Amino acid sequence: MTSLLLLLAAPFVLDVGPKEHPSSSLEGRFEEAPVPHWARRLPGVPIAAFTHTERSRPTTDGQSIFLGSASSDELIQLSRGDGELLHVYAAGAPVQAEAVVEDGRTYFADTGGYTWCYEVGGTEPVWSHFGGAPIGSKPTLHEGRLYVSSVDDVLYALDAGTGRLLWRYARPADPTRDSELTLFGAPAPVVAGRLVLAGFSDGAVVALDAADGEVNWERRVGEGRYPDVIATPVLDDGDVFVGGYSEPLVSFDVGTRNVRWRLDVGSAEPPLLLSDVLFHGATDGKLRRIDRATGTVVWTWDSGTTGALTQPQETAAGLLVASSDGSLYLVDAELGTLNWSYDAGATLSGITTAPLVMGRQLIAVTNAGRVLSMLAPKSSDAVDQPKIGNEPLP
Repeated sequence: MTSLLLLLAAPFVLDVGPKEHPSSSLEGRFEEAPVPHWARRLPGVPIAAFTHTERSRPTTDGQSIFLGSASSDELIQLSRGDGELLHVYAAGAPVQAEAVVEDGRTYFADTGGYTWCYEVGGTEPVWSHFGGAPIGSKPTLHEGRLYVSSVDDVLYALDAGTGRLLWRYARPADPTRDSELTLFGAPAPVVAGRLVLAGFSDGAVVALDAADGEVNWERRVGEGRYPDVIATPVLDDGDVFVGGYSEPLVSFDVGTRNVRWRLDVGSAEPPLLLSDVLFHGATDGKLRRIDRATGTVVWTWDSGTTGALTQPQETAAGLLVASSDGSLYLVDAELGTLNWSYDAGATLSGITTAPLVMGRQLIAVTNAGRVLSMLAPKSSDAVDQPKIGNEPLP
């Protein structure tokens, strides 16, 4: 196994210039290519970028940002305005999944197998639950229940108020699968009426009864060397869109489980569904626009990287997508052409999880262990702003 190259520890805050953007407001529309706003190093001892992956997607309560780090056992809360550290929520291991923030509480899971509930701003957990295996996906909060998937193909239903275990489903092991080839991941559960949809390492999507965890139906999807379903299924109007890590991407009818169409591309993150089209960032480094009904590929944009692409994010300036060994890109949704890209050199080193877009602000977590904030200028400011944000951050 490749050894980790540890760098000397440095202060958490890394200043990159003035903390305030010329515009005092972060609200508005993301209509222009963004420019650097602020950057902050994640807590913990820095790790060499070629061995480092950050998988905790930022989330927000509107005023602040919540995210984890691969090198510290905590969830952190940062100011949107300047990245100032506001609060720390202790965990049992690194937090490598998106948190949920709702009704004054935050729910998150760690790679030690714990699920946590804190009051926002609180110092002691309201409750915690130990599941026995690392958790690398966002918990799903629905009607007072928290559904959590762990990397050992187990799904838990917890009482969101108390953390009490309501039921547990363990996927039977696939005897034909070499366990060393199983990917370290699982998708977030999806609630569909009285059912909970979950994906597993054998390539199956399983619908469980939300009340007791009993299997309602299952459909094998994933194929190839890595059939693992780690991209969260997208469910809309009776259609399920989901893929295996190696291949394929399929659309099937949730009632009959009949496949409507398939494409031989892999999925690390879910596609973006907009009306009658899908935008799919694949594991081959390519973004595709796909007709929802037929599976026809309308256009393909190649990032020029071999890294998996994140789920595209819709903005007025284009589709914002990132590569696990590339950069940030804005792609024209109609034409499939590149509008903008950002290159910050060694301070980037790839982005594994989808950026968060709020108003004119985007927040991205880089594999070099930094939180990057960028702002799309207001229309009145756009004349004097660069169209390509390629200034390297310190």
